Amino acid sequence: MDRTFLTPGNLYARLSAEFRMLRPDSCTSCSVPLPLVVERASPDFANWELGAVPQVCEACRATIDEVVGRALEHYDVHDPTVSPARRRH
Repeated sequence: MDRTFLTPGNLYARLSAEFRMLRPDSCTSCSVPLPLVVERASPDFANWELGAVPQVCEACRATIDEVVGRALEHYDVHDPTVSPARRRH
């Protein structure tokens, strides 16, 4: 699958912007964690995952999962200054 390459900062900006548009109006404290460059598990997997998700409400957790699920299909991270970390999952 062809993915668009983004810097970690640009990917984070996209994830955060989409999350802010979709999160419940009543919630202003939850946020998306930073994406981390990881070893690609297979050619079909993205080369990033989210860092540790902070304490978030249930509605926001579902929204983060939705936003990240879509992004994993469309984006890879390009950062020549970082060595990929091992996947947590």
